[in-house]
Amino acid sequence: MTTPVLTQTVSLGDIAEPAVSMPASMRVTELDDWFRRNPQAPCVVVRMRSGPVVLDRSWFERWITGKLGFGRAVHSRLTLGRLSGVPHLVVPAHTGIAEAAGVVSEETDQTLISNVGVLMPDGEVMTVGVTTLFRALSRDYAHQARHDPLTGLPNRASLMEWVARPDEQESEVTVLYVDLDRFKDINDGLGHAVGDQVLREFADRLRRIARSGDRVVRLGGDEFALILRGTLTAGASRAVAERIVHEASLPFGVLVDHGGEHTPVPTSVSIGASVGVAGLDSMPLGGPGVRLDDLVSQADLAMFQAKAHGRGRVTYFDPQLVAAPGRLEELRARHHMERRLRSSIGSGALSLAYQPLAGVASNRILGAEALARWNDEELGPVSPVDFITVAEETGLIIDLGRWVLRTACFEAATWPPVRHPDGSLRRLKVTVNISPVQIEQPSFFREVLEALTDSGLPPQSLCLEITETAVIGDLEVTAQLLREIRGLGVTIALDDFGTGYSSLTMLRDLPADVVKIDKSFIDRVTDSSTDHVLTKLVVETAHSLGMRVCAEGVETAEQARQLTAMGCDVLQGWLISRPRPGSAALVEWLRSRA
Repeated sequence: MTTPVLTQTVSLGDIAEPAVSMPASMRVTELDDWFRRNPQAPCVVVRMRSGPVVLDRSWFERWITGKLGFGRAVHSRLTLGRLSGVPHLVVPAHTGIAEAAGVVSEETDQTLISNVGVLMPDGEVMTVGVTTLFRALSRDYAHQARHDPLTGLPNRASLMEWVARPDEQESEVTVLYVDLDRFKDINDGLGHAVGDQVLREFADRLRRIARSGDRVVRLGGDEFALILRGTLTAGASRAVAERIVHEASLPFGVLVDHGGEHTPVPTSVSIGASVGVAGLDSMPLGGPGVRLDDLVSQADLAMFQAKAHGRGRVTYFDPQLVAAPGRLEELRARHHMERRLRSSIGSGALSLAYQPLAGVASNRILGAEALARWNDEELGPVSPVDFITVAEETGLIIDLGRWVLRTACFEAATWPPVRHPDGSLRRLKVTVNISPVQIEQPSFFREVLEALTDSGLPPQSLCLEITETAVIGDLEVTAQLLREIRGLGVTIALDDFGTGYSSLTMLRDLPADVVKIDKSFIDRVTDSSTDHVLTKLVVETAHSLGMRVCAEGVETAEQARQLTAMGCDVLQGWLISRPRPGSAALVEWLRSRA
């Protein structure tokens, strides 16, 4: 029998063989003669009144011989239809390989069952030998270990096996490392079932792009590889890579299930892809000694460069990275950090610290700014400067920012109110930094509203900080969005004021409630007359526009004294408190001050 190539969809009907059927009226001695004339036949199917029965040759021969050897004489007049106690098993053709093997293993008389009956859709009964079944199960498990169950593509384990083969080292190949852009937005916004539909469709698009002899691999998550065989020019490999980028940019038709009794709704979603390319022409050494795993690693780094340069593009591995001392290691480290950060968001590896803000007039804590912290099990504590930079370069800032917003709202909703000098109790306000990339997302307003609604935090207890130094693509659209968010009751603050090139324009056009003066001015406010004058001008200008002013990075009592004299409304910095490591630590600190 020809062994089929198994996939995760193989059923018992796919490996069953035709069986000889015998009438129930046949005498057992006649079947005995038939088995003698057909020594290769393992079994027959008998149509009993109770249903089809698979009669194993081995069981039948032991039964008709009998313990004393007189069975043939005793049973000479008995027909097959009158047999009882025949160990047999008949299962539907759609039964999976593993399920069928499990049924056979659970049968009490499994040692007497050598063949399993398979009931086909047309009513015919075919058979599968138990040995064949378990051999197929072994192959099926081996196949599943080397293939992705969602897309059916070979997986990273398969790629590593190919890498280890000597013949692969002699082949001329080009590796295209593909990472989908904005795919996590699909999973988070529409659910993993929709994300799975996108992955399957994208895998099919890669299969159509691949030529005969090429290999398509799903490396995990939203990462794929296309191994192009044969000698290719840089232009030819780029053409394939550009086609992948184009195919990824085309809409994906998916069915979105909104739950309940509603029928899934056909929906179109869009993502993108970044592709890194490495081939012999991109290797600094080239020729003999170049290994496939070298190309995979370098295509991976090239893909990371493509994402860092804006995503949705093709980037070749730069051989100069090998020549530049430490540059390759630095890029690999940043790439590793990006992967670790991607898996850490929402997994519990990230946390928030909170730095209190003090009101000058009330001499009370008004709230705290949420600051992301990351302590990775592999990398250890990672500086926010490092991981936020990586997040901004790779687009992970959207996922990170969304996590910070929701976590801050949920934790701030548990903070106890603070008593003010007039005896009233007031809720603390939590301040969250927002990236301009987040604001550009069509779903941002909904995300803010959901964070407030789900957490129960009043909108008046949330402040969103927009970094003044950041480039905002469409200032008018951003201003309108902020006005809508402000209409909920949320406070808007302009962060790092004074360090950009369009401070007055931002001050004029964005609907801000608070201006936060950058620490670089506060550091020199007591020593530099220029910084002192500029800081005072910012305070007076903001007040004239109806805005409050917060000074960041206040570390000394003299800084606080001068800022208070200028009319600054809120102070933030180590003089007030260093960031408290978590919501519970902040609450404990507040209680100790009370």
